[in-house]
Amino acid sequence: MDIKKLLDMVKFDKKKMNWNYLIILLLLVLCYIVMDFFNTSKNVKANAVKEEETKVVNALLNYEQNQKNDLKYILTQMDGVGRVDVMLYFQSGEEQVPAIDITKSANITEETDNEGGKRVNNQNNDGSKVVMTNSGMKNEPFVLKVNKPKITGVVVIAEGAGDEIIKFNICKAVSKLYDIELEKVYVYPMKK
Repeated sequence: MDIKKLLDMVKFDKKKMNWNYLIILLLLVLCYIVMDFFNTSKNVKANAVKEEETKVVNALLNYEQNQKNDLKYILTQMDGVGRVDVMLYFQSGEEQVPAIDITKSANITEETDNEGGKRVNNQNNDGSKVVMTNSGMKNEPFVLKVNKPKITGVVVIAEGAGDEIIKFNICKAVSKLYDIELEKVYVYPMKK
C-alpha cells in the first residue's frame, strides 16, 4: 500500500469544509427559528387565557366592591345610622348563560305486509349545541345573559346600631334591597 495515497484521501478540502460548516450553521439557525416560533405561539395562547381569567376575576371584584359602596352610601343616608362598614357574602361567582340551538325531529312510519300485519315505527331525535360566535381570532359561546352572584348574607357595622329601631330599619332595608331573609342580615354597633 502506498501511504501517500492514503494521506491524500484523508486530507480534507478546505473549501468544501467551509461550505459544510456554513450549511450546518444555517440549518441550526433555521431549527432555532422554527422552535422559537412554535414556543411563542404556545406562550401567546397561554397569555390570552390568563388575561381572560384576570378580566373575569377583576369584573367580579369590581361588582362586589360596587355593591359594598352602594350599600354603604344608602345606609349612611338613613337618619341616625352614622358611619357604616359592610361585608357582603356571595353564593357563587358570575354565571354566563349561553345560547343553545335545540333540534328535535319525529318520524312515524307505518308498514303493512301482504298477510295483513301492521307495524308502526316511531323515531324521535333530540339534540342541542351551544351557539358559537367568532370574535377576532377566538371562537366563543354566544352569551344571552350574565347572572351576577347572589348575595346570601350581609354584616353591617353602624354607629347608630345601638338603637334598636335604627338597627331594625337597617335590617329591613338590607333585606328588601337584596331580597334576603332578615335572619341573613346581621347588624352590630360600631365601637366608640
